[in-house]
Amino acid sequence: MKRALVLFMGLVVLGLLLTPINAAVTGINSSNTVIVLPTTKIVNGVPLHIGEDAITGSRLGAFLVLQGVSQGTYTKTVSVPVEYHSVLIPDENQTYKLNPTDMPDVGVNVSDEPVGHGIVIQVDFSRIGFNSTKKAAEFTDRSVEIIFNENTTPLNIGGDYKVISTTVDGKDTMYFYSYLEMTGISSSLGDTLSVGEWSIKFVDINVNQEEMLIDLTYPSGLLKQKTMEKDYYYLMYVDAEGNEDFEPFSTYPESRINELLESGVRNLFVFTPTSFFIGVGGTKSVIYDYWYYEKVRQYQDGDVYNGQWVWDIDPDNNLYILYLHVNESAGFKRVFIGEGSSLKLPTDWGLEITPTFTKNNDGEIAGVEGYRFVRVASVTKKVSITAPKIEATDDVYDFIVEDTQLKDFPADKNVIIVGGWVSNKAWELLEQAYGKDTVNAIKDEINQKGYIIKELPNPNNGNYKVIILAGKTYAETRLAVEKFMKSL
Repeated sequence: MKRALVLFMGLVVLGLLLTPINAAVTGINSSNTVIVLPTTKIVNGVPLHIGEDAITGSRLGAFLVLQGVSQGTYTKTVSVPVEYHSVLIPDENQTYKLNPTDMPDVGVNVSDEPVGHGIVIQVDFSRIGFNSTKKAAEFTDRSVEIIFNENTTPLNIGGDYKVISTTVDGKDTMYFYSYLEMTGISSSLGDTLSVGEWSIKFVDINVNQEEMLIDLTYPSGLLKQKTMEKDYYYLMYVDAEGNEDFEPFSTYPESRINELLESGVRNLFVFTPTSFFIGVGGTKSVIYDYWYYEKVRQYQDGDVYNGQWVWDIDPDNNLYILYLHVNESAGFKRVFIGEGSSLKLPTDWGLEITPTFTKNNDGEIAGVEGYRFVRVASVTKKVSITAPKIEATDDVYDFIVEDTQLKDFPADKNVIIVGGWVSNKAWELLEQAYGKDTVNAIKDEINQKGYIIKELPNPNNGNYKVIILAGKTYAETRLAVEKFMKSL
């Protein structure tokens, strides 16, 4: 029987050389089953056909390995980098603005003017030259500019935002606020509203007088009681110096809000009760609107956004310009773009500017023919393949065992007992698990039919089976195994 086991192990190893791909294979297979072979060789001086039963069991084992192999279709989403190119743009010392005619796949809403959601990407070719020593295009200060307005800055952190430009101590400044607007929100007596670092607890509500008493918790942890009236507006804020304050207004305080935002307020919470009512069960409630601003970025003229790209802020026109800055004395080194390299724009658009060079008869770079904008983008695509999916045992010695090794029925496996009660000691476990009456009935059926294929629930886990494949002779045991394999 050892020889049969070794031969079978070779089959299993060969099967495992196939790469598993995911997915479970249902049914009986080598990964979820134990085959129990007989070991008794002589009973009352009569030799038994143990070798034939071992061969039959090994065939069954090989079959169950194949049961764990099936074809499946697998779909995977892959990202493929794709390059989009503009037309060749000549260098005629002009100021050029990228447009969708020259590059239909620009991926950005480019425009000649920074209005609405249009962005201006412009190149001043009078500030770009060919460096014959470096054999490269040299981009000088402000040769490339990207012009935004308050709708299109590259600082979007998700959700709504508001950009405020102003002048602070003679220096143009931009404040970038995340912004939240909520209307028609309702809360009941005892509820607490938390917005940013501010907290309002609704302590008492007077529906008739349309006012309420609240506990206001400031960001510092300071707690104060305040009265709020219907249609009044209440400003709660932490200013640029960290001072906290609370201001009531009888009408919407637009100018005060703008004043606070332009002063660089750290956060601003605007709250207004719009209605009071008694709800189901007599619960007093309030309906309200609120707006919340929180400063998340701040830049001034000359501040670095990324690398050598710096800000030029224009508060008068609400424009925000990122430009390539070259100033060696200030640490902004010269920019050379040679063959095979490009100037990357400081955004997540994947846009680059690449020079195209002319060459002499010796193949040496002699000048610049023109420039192209290039966008590198990842295109996602679903790829489907048909491949084997496999669930197979990784240890043949746990898969095919001798009856003397089986001490109990495993709770996580099917068990197949090959051979009858004379040769296979596993029948003793059958009696312990199912009782003598059940086992005797199985024996009677074998004696009557010559063989049996019997399925019983695993006594330690009903999700698995105990299967008996046995016959009066080795030939009839083989017949039971063959019929069982055909039934799967």
